[in-house]
Formats: sequence, structure tokens, C-alpha cells
Amino acid sequence: MRKLLAVAAMACGLALAGCQTTLPSLDISNAVALNTIYGIENAYGIAVNAANAYKALPLCRTGTRPSATNICAKRSVIVNLQSAMSRARLAVNNAVAFQKTYPTLDVTNVVAAAQAALSDVQVVLASGAN
Repeated sequence: MRKLLAVAAMACGLALAGCQTTLPSLDISNAVALNTIYGIENAYGIAVNAANAYKALPLCRTGTRPSATNICAKRSVIVNLQSAMSRARLAVNNAVAFQKTYPTLDVTNVVAAAQAALSDVQVVLASGAN
């Protein structure tokens, strides 16, 4: 009987001990920031693929423009694309490093800088179609 009473007391004690501990909480802003950083990295990967595809096109002959029948890459766009991709790579690397170094801080500014740099790449790529 004493063993049964001791086991029951221990079981009740363990059950009540759970009430005294605090439950772990998730910091939702960090999860959102992490997803945003992953999205930026993925967007950069897509931009790299698009830039490589454009650079793989044959160069336009002097005096010609790209068209549906003349598929080619303009030299000026390739030059602008190289500098835009360099700025985008730096901005994305800074955003990733900031999020890894300071996981609890707001990443809005570094993400905005990376998004702006990726937008610049998109504008340069679009100018190659004209």
C-alpha cells in the first residue's frame, strides 16, 4: 500500500512539475526574417541564371539590335549586368551575414538593400530586350 501511495504521489508530483515550467516560445519575427533571407538568396540564384543565359547569347553585330529574328546580346548590357550582379552579390551576402550575426535584430534595411540591388539586375536584363 505504501508503494502504491508513493508511486501515486510521485506521478502527481511529476504532473504538477510540468505546470511550473514555462513553455518555449517562438520568435515569429526571426522565422519571417529567415524565410525572407532564403527568398532573397533564391531570387539571387534566379538572377544569376538569367544573367548567365543572357551572356551566353551571341553578341549583336555592330549596328544591329536584338529582335525576334536577331537574337543576340548587346555588349553595353553585358557590361552593365556585370556591375549590377556584383552589387547584388554584395548586398545578398551582407544580408545573409547580418541575419546570421544578429538573428534577433530586424533585417528590414539589409533586405531592402538586397531587393533594390536585385531589382537593378532585373532592369538591366530588361534593357537587353530593347
